[in-house]
Amino acid sequence: MRALFVLLLLVGTLPASAEKVPFSKARFSVEMPADWKKGKGPDDGNILSYDAPDGGGTFSIYELAVAKDHRANLEGTLEERVKSIAKAKLKVTADVKGQKQDNFDGKPAVFAVIPVEATHAGEVIKFRYYLVLIDAKDAVIIMQAVLPSPLPKKLQEAALGIIRSFREKGHK
Repeated sequence: MRALFVLLLLVGTLPASAEKVPFSKARFSVEMPADWKKGKGPDDGNILSYDAPDGGGTFSIYELAVAKDHRANLEGTLEERVKSIAKAKLKVTADVKGQKQDNFDGKPAVFAVIPVEATHAGEVIKFRYYLVLIDAKDAVIIMQAVLPSPLPKKLQEAALGIIRSFREKGHK
C-alpha cells in the first residue's frame, strides 16, 4: 500500500506530456515538458538547452570529462561554478552548500541552490540556479535550471520533473 502511495506521489510530479531527450551520444536522457522549447542558450558549453514557457527560465545540461584514473570532485566543481557566477558580475547572496545524494539513478550526486541578484536599469532582479552534479565515473553531468525567485509552483514542478527524469541508458 505504501509503495502505491509513493508511486502515485511521484507520478503526480511528472509532466503530463513530455518528450524523452537523449544526450551524450544517447547514453543519458531527460524528459522535457512539451511546453518547454529547445533553446540556443548562451554559448557557455552546454550540450542541451531548453527555455521554459513565457521565458520563465532555462534548463541546461553540461558534461565535464573526468580524466582516466581520476575521480570526480563534485564539491570542487560546485565551488568553481559559484566562483564563475560571481566573476560574471552576478551577486551570490548566500553561502552555497551542496547536499549529497547517494543514489541519483544509481550514481552519487550533489544538489545545490545558488541565490543570485543582478541589476539591470537600476532594478534588482532575483533568481536562482538549481544545480545537480552527477558523478558518471568518466564524466560529471551538470543539470542546471535558472529560475526566478520567488519560484512559481508550476515552474518548480516542471523543473523538478526534468531533474527526476534523468536516466542512464541500460541502468535499472
